[in-house]
Amino acid sequence: MRDFTQVVKENVGEYRGWFTSAVKWAPIFAATLMALSQDPRLQARHRTLVNAALAYFVTADDAVPEKEYGPYGYLDDNLVSAYVLERIAREIGWRVIEEAWNGELAARDVARDTLDREYELLGHLGQEALQKAGVLEERGRRLADAGDVTAPVGLV
Repeated sequence: MRDFTQVVKENVGEYRGWFTSAVKWAPIFAATLMALSQDPRLQARHRTLVNAALAYFVTADDAVPEKEYGPYGYLDDNLVSAYVLERIAREIGWRVIEEAWNGELAARDVARDTLDREYELLGHLGQEALQKAGVLEERGRRLADAGDVTAPVGLV
């Protein structure tokens, strides 16, 4: 039986296209979230965020569905994951997250790059993804000014 991270890894496969460097992080984000969901060092509120991000990976009603966009559809899952990791790290630091991470770059660097590229990767759908996942902080995240950045074709 294949586990969830293996399914994501197979779905991403040998994807080569727009934002290949960002799409490839999906299985690593998924594996990290799964590990963190079992980590006793996380408080209940952190585990709730982790579980929300994991649930977003499997929901069919996300902002950029994999069924429609293929591997490109993992970009919104990655954004939700990065956002959750950043929120948790603000409270407990990156050490626990880095211990769960198995990517060749640091989790902090990948998460921050994903968040910094939100509008480039997803256009206006980044905010929608965070809202659908139920992880957006009350005051919300500010998207880049739509007049300053061109959204990816096909996502707006």
